[in-house]
Amino acid sequence: MKKLSILLFSVLVLGLTGCKDYLDINYDPNSPAEENLKSEMILPAAEMNIAATYAYTLHILGAYNAQYYAQQFGTPNYVKYSQFEVSAENGSGAYRQLFQRALSNLNTVIKKAKDSNESVVLLQATVLRAFAFQLLVDAFGELPYSEAFDPENLAPKYDNGEDIYQGLINEIDNALAELNSSDMAVTSFIFPDKSVEGWVSFAYAQKLKLLSRMSNVEDVSAQIQSIIDAGLLPDDDIQIAGCWANANGQANPFYSEERASWAAVKGNVIANLALVGTMQTDTYTDPRLAAWIQPNGDGKFQGSISGTNLSTVEDKYATTTAWCPIVLEYNTPVILISRAEIDFFLAEFYARKNDAVNAASAYADAIAASFATAGVSGAAAHVALFPYDQSNWKECIGLQKWIALAGINGFEGYTEARRLDQPAFGSVKASDMFAGSGALNLALYQPGTLYTPFQVFNQVGDNKLLERFAYPEISTSRNSNAPSFPGYLEPIFWGK
Repeated sequence: MKKLSILLFSVLVLGLTGCKDYLDINYDPNSPAEENLKSEMILPAAEMNIAATYAYTLHILGAYNAQYYAQQFGTPNYVKYSQFEVSAENGSGAYRQLFQRALSNLNTVIKKAKDSNESVVLLQATVLRAFAFQLLVDAFGELPYSEAFDPENLAPKYDNGEDIYQGLINEIDNALAELNSSDMAVTSFIFPDKSVEGWVSFAYAQKLKLLSRMSNVEDVSAQIQSIIDAGLLPDDDIQIAGCWANANGQANPFYSEERASWAAVKGNVIANLALVGTMQTDTYTDPRLAAWIQPNGDGKFQGSISGTNLSTVEDKYATTTAWCPIVLEYNTPVILISRAEIDFFLAEFYARKNDAVNAASAYADAIAASFATAGVSGAAAHVALFPYDQSNWKECIGLQKWIALAGINGFEGYTEARRLDQPAFGSVKASDMFAGSGALNLALYQPGTLYTPFQVFNQVGDNKLLERFAYPEISTSRNSNAPSFPGYLEPIFWGK
């Protein structure tokens, strides 16, 4: 795990051969000494920028808004997220890490790859660029794309999310078309064996995700069918794994912030009642629950409610040991696209075609893949209890996908919940379960539903999800072309 450094004037540039210093990786892409940098140094830096944002910042924001997580008793740090509030300031960190760091670095790699005719390196950087831009669209809706990264243009226009998605698909298609099988990949954390086949499969998986989200508003069935026909989707999860170490700057990003001994603020995150109450009922406990959630001090699974840290709750709940932390280790993989997600997208594709046989098969495959990622058995029994229903396919797929994504990435679960409107809100609110002090009646929760938090952001209101994050201050404050924020309830294009 050697750290390489190059001095660019007064800027220290870090390249990695291990998961290390991921929050500090960056360099000035406009530096005149840029030619001294190699793609095998810059690409891993961009991967770590993406990992830090995806596995921590966006994951936290998404997991609270998807009601996977609730706030630990008496702790204050993420209470606003649990109330469905994400301010312009809250979103600036993710925007800076993805836009100003990862995408800037990737643009440099793309330029170098084109100049030197390195077609595989071009594909590597293009896929990661599509992944990063997709996250930004899913969070903010509109952002600079077609005029971005032009040093002469200090006020780039904001493109619509659908146009950005289509542009990213075109970029992936062009990179695949230019691929020369005799070219080599450069070192990366995602495929440390430099697998060209792995990067091709990642490209097809990323394209499937983009098209599947577009399918809400546009007929893209022919393009998805061409992906299926190509037979090049990955068999396993695409992830960053095997490189994390139990040391500051080298561990899984979320672990470093929430669980590690060196974390400045930790112990905030516990399981939400919506997740625990859906996965554990009087007659069935989902085997994945124990893979994702730790039992409380009594050895039981107990989820808390959104919108409060329960600081005035009755005595039996007024302790941190009453609630369930999440399972999180220093070497927990950062899964970028899981095989379960791929199969759920395929199930949705067939469902939209009214092909119940193939939809049911893909649905079962998705659940089996989710169980495999969790490292537990029992997928067939789960499918038997929750069989595919073509007449109600969106609720069927949407709820099971929401469960599966709880163990993968909170932001993806939040995104799909917004897009598919599943799980739906039930008739019970957090205020029905808690009056503000004293007794807590969690038995009122309706399994398989979301609920209005105890306190909810006044610009969201009852029985609604926060549909988008406010445009980040770091993006809008100096851009005269920045549009007016359309409001927290304006869906991203794929949710309309």
